[in-house]
Amino acid sequence: MNNKPKMTIVTPVWNLFQEKRVETFRQTMESVHSQTYGNIEHIVINNNSTDDTQKLIDEYIEKGWCSCHFQPIQGLWHAMQKGYEVASGDYINFMNSDDYFNNAKAVEIAADSLVKEKADWFYSDAFRLFGDGQLKIWTADVNEIFIGVCPCHQSVWVSMDVMREFGGFDFHYELSLDNHMMLKLLLQNKKSVYASEPLVTFRQGGWSSVQKTHDFRSDYAINFYDQIGKSWGMTLEECESIWLFYAFWEKNKKDNRELAKKIQNPQWQNFYLKNLDSYLNSSFKTTYYLFGLIPFLTRQVNSSQTKTKYFLFDVLPVLKVRKHNP
Repeated sequence: MNNKPKMTIVTPVWNLFQEKRVETFRQTMESVHSQTYGNIEHIVINNNSTDDTQKLIDEYIEKGWCSCHFQPIQGLWHAMQKGYEVASGDYINFMNSDDYFNNAKAVEIAADSLVKEKADWFYSDAFRLFGDGQLKIWTADVNEIFIGVCPCHQSVWVSMDVMREFGGFDFHYELSLDNHMMLKLLLQNKKSVYASEPLVTFRQGGWSSVQKTHDFRSDYAINFYDQIGKSWGMTLEECESIWLFYAFWEKNKKDNRELAKKIQNPQWQNFYLKNLDSYLNSSFKTTYYLFGLIPFLTRQVNSSQTKTKYFLFDVLPVLKVRKHNP
C-alpha cells in the first residue's frame, strides 16, 4: 500500500501544432514521467483544440502517462480550474505545456517537504529560459507577493483541501489569478514550505509574458484592494502604486513614507521601507549617443530625485539641476 500522498499535475493545452508547442509539450510529459516519485496523477486539459493535438495526447494516454479531459475554449485559467475539478490527488500543481520539471526529484522534494512540515502549500525557486537559451534563476520570496511578484506558479503545490476551501480560482480577476491565490494563502495564514533550489523551468514568452503591463497592474490593484487594501484604508490608486514598487518613482519620499504607514502587516511594511531606502540611496546613469555611436552626454540621476547632473563625454559636468523633494 502506498502511504505517500497523491500528487496531481495539471497541464492545459490548446492547438499544440498550431502554436508550435509539440516539442515543448513532449518535454513537459517526459519531465513528469521521469520523476522518482511514485504516486503521480497527470491530467491534461484539452481546450477544444482544432488541430492534431488530441492525437498527440492519445500517444501518452496509451502509454499510461496521463488522462485527458476536454474543456471549451475559455482561457488558461478556466482550463486549470477544470483540472482542479477533476483531480483526485492530495496536492495539486499546474505545469504549462511549454514548461517542465528540471529535477527528477522535484515532486519527491515537494511531497516530502509538505508531509514533514505539515504545510498547506509548497514553492521553490525556478529557472527562466529565454529564447536565446539563456537561463536565469527566479528566486522565490513570499514577501514579493505583496507587490505582485509570485513564486513561479509551476513550482507551487497546494493542498486540495485548501483548494476546495477556496473553491479553486477566483474569476473576478482576469490575469493575476495566481497572485490572488497566493495572496489569499498568506492572508489566511496557510502554512508554506520553501525549497531554495530551482526545481522547474519555465519559458519566458508564454501567455503571461505577452500581457500588457497596464492590464496586469490594474488587475493586481483590484485584487489587492479587495483582499486587504480596502480594510487598511488604502485607495485603489494606492494599491496600484504598490505594484512592483511603482510608487518609488511616481511619488516623492514623503508620500511613500505615508503610504508605508497604511501597510498594517509589519513584515510587509518593513519590506516596503527597506526597498524604499535602498531605492533612495541608489543612483543610475543614462547615456545619450550621437548618431547612435558617439557617447556625448551622460545624465547622472540620484533616485531620490533631488539632483540631476549632465556630463559631456561622460567627463565634464555641463549642467546640474536640483529638484525640491520634501
